[in-house]
Amino acid sequence: MKSRRGSSAVFIMVILAALISITLALIYGTRAETLKSRVDGIVRLAVDSVMSEYNRDIQQEYGLFIVKGTDKELTAKLRRYVEHSLKNMGEVKLDSVKASGGRFSVVDVEPVREQLLEYMKLAYAEGVIDAAGEAHELNDMRERTLRHGPTIASLPSSSLPDKSLSSLAGSIADNIGNADQAFRKGTDKYMMNSYILDKFNSRVNKADGSHFFRNEVEYVLSGELSDAENEKRVETALKAMRFPLNLAHVYSDPAKRAKTLAMAQVLTPGAAAAATQVLLSSTWAYAEADNDVELLWKGYEVPLTKSASTWAIDLDSAVEGLTGGTVVPDVVKGYDYGDYLQILLFFKDENVKIGRIMDLIQINTRKTTDGDFLMNEHYFGIAAEVRVNGTEYGYEKKY
Repeated sequence: MKSRRGSSAVFIMVILAALISITLALIYGTRAETLKSRVDGIVRLAVDSVMSEYNRDIQQEYGLFIVKGTDKELTAKLRRYVEHSLKNMGEVKLDSVKASGGRFSVVDVEPVREQLLEYMKLAYAEGVIDAAGEAHELNDMRERTLRHGPTIASLPSSSLPDKSLSSLAGSIADNIGNADQAFRKGTDKYMMNSYILDKFNSRVNKADGSHFFRNEVEYVLSGELSDAENEKRVETALKAMRFPLNLAHVYSDPAKRAKTLAMAQVLTPGAAAAATQVLLSSTWAYAEADNDVELLWKGYEVPLTKSASTWAIDLDSAVEGLTGGTVVPDVVKGYDYGDYLQILLFFKDENVKIGRIMDLIQINTRKTTDGDFLMNEHYFGIAAEVRVNGTEYGYEKKY
């Protein structure tokens, strides 16, 4: 009997010891997992804290979140935040901390494009931006030329290949039926182009008088280092677009064909009249294109395709080269200068546009708030690796 009782007691003790061991294991395991979970939260919060040190001037003016720092500087910031949160936790050893923004360089145009589109979607949803500002000349801003070598050498768009703006404009004229797509609201291209027209100065619209260039939209299109040259490039592009469209109207209008033929027969009777008519038609179309640009600069509208009532220059004035200043047609309708810029922007390479947006942000920031500002020293996210008590915690976060 006693033997049975002894056996039962031993059995119970074995079971109890096993239960105690399991309970202790669960307690220690739960404690370890709780510690890991807490450390995980601390590290995540520390990464967010580093990300919160974004450039507020850039964010407020341009809607772009970027953070500055070398790997050493970012690591030091991350370590400071982690150490501050871990200092009151016992039995916790911070083995290593590493942070880097290398994989999230701002010179990568696609993430910048995504941020700017998100900014514009929010702006449209809140009714902050509806269209580009009203046209008016920037009389209080002088033309400038960028000559500072370090600023020029570090421009984000410097390595991006670009095509001739005049060739681009000529191709637009050949595909003028697609021009209306530039005004399709809600599309990514429309929003990006609206951002450019809203945030930056142009020949007829002042977005911000503190900016370096007065012809910033023209810079996005041309990429030259002076207001005068950017304006000239866009002027040439507009004429390259308008000339074939005007010439097509001259050929399609019976009255204009008759006028050019009659003058050609007077100037060069006989077989040469046909060639002279072609020359006269081209001269007339170019004179109208030249007047079109003047009209746009003065705030008038010019249609993409002309009619007799929207045509301004007479043949005699075109041939003599004397128009008496800007000639306003009987009927004024169509697109204004900002609209024509929007058409050019629609067909412009997206990467080049984003690169030159970053150029302007850098140029303007160096002029207004930070003379040493460089876009290539900033990042749109960071990668972090923290080791605590032998456990690795790795995160990648971006704005």
